[in-house]
Amino acid sequence: MIRIVHLLDDFAMGGVTRALSLFEDPRMMLLSRSTTLPMRRKMRDAPVLEADLIVIHVPPCWSRLPYLAALRKRNPRARILQVEHSYTRSFEQLRVASLKRFRLLLRLAAGLVDEIVSVSHAQSRWLVESGIPVKKITTIHPWSGRLDLACVPDRIVHQGPLRLLAYGRFSPEKNFAALIEAVGYFRPDEVELTVFGSGPDEEALKFLACAFSHVSVMPACPDPAPWLASCDAVILPSKYESFGLVATEARMAGRAILVADVDGLPEQARAGGGLVAKLGTVEEIANAISDLSNRDLTVMGRAARAGVSSQHDDIINSWLAVIERAAAQARVRCSDQFYELADA
Repeated sequence: MIRIVHLLDDFAMGGVTRALSLFEDPRMMLLSRSTTLPMRRKMRDAPVLEADLIVIHVPPCWSRLPYLAALRKRNPRARILQVEHSYTRSFEQLRVASLKRFRLLLRLAAGLVDEIVSVSHAQSRWLVESGIPVKKITTIHPWSGRLDLACVPDRIVHQGPLRLLAYGRFSPEKNFAALIEAVGYFRPDEVELTVFGSGPDEEALKFLACAFSHVSVMPACPDPAPWLASCDAVILPSKYESFGLVATEARMAGRAILVADVDGLPEQARAGGGLVAKLGTVEEIANAISDLSNRDLTVMGRAARAGVSSQHDDIINSWLAVIERAAAQARVRCSDQFYELADA
């Protein structure tokens, strides 16, 4: 039985925390047992762990490099894996002041782990371009943990406005403010928008939405199924997005998606049932919504559901392969210990 320890710095019920539910799948529990611990920053806080596999879910930063080095030193026989949930090419372009320094950080952090799991193929390509060896990178899409969305009924053709849905963290990179303004270009009988979530931009988004009777900003909801059932399509106008679990959930619910042409989002649309467009500015978003409104959204929704039908099994199989690599390393460790005892 492989012992896995997950290291997190944020235990809020978000995408990363929800993704850990895959380790409770019976197929995973046949081979492994998982525990979750907080990840610190100081070198002295790096623990000695009873683990065959240590999975880090926190993006690397300069202040954590000493912790990572100590974690590696104190757990020499464990396989250490970094899941890169956050950094992407678009993040780098928009948020990084010194490209040389940032990529040095990525390479140094990569040198302290055995394997890096990227969450999209676009992210993998960018990591290779950053100087991380391709043999060290595995691509595994994140787990949504919402299998019940497969039971959401197909979209029903109706008269009236296009009903758009967007949800997630209310923060600048999600670009919800531009989305709300773009919907303001349309009449209420043409397009309606519902946005739900929470975050630092919540009050600003609510204030902006007050100008438009056909835009609603709602509190965060733990279950998106009712919202997905009542919409025609889901829009993700993000400025950067490593993968976008919201798009996966929309596809599982049989809803067409309109996604920004950034990072991992296009991969989901191109798998079926999606439209990829430039969604950076208000005008670009409005143009893309006009394009979407002329599509057969019912057909797109069915294609979206079909395109994602095998994704969860693919994710499980990929993680089972990760566990097998940890098991192989553990067997080598046991063999080395045996010979050390025999020599003694």
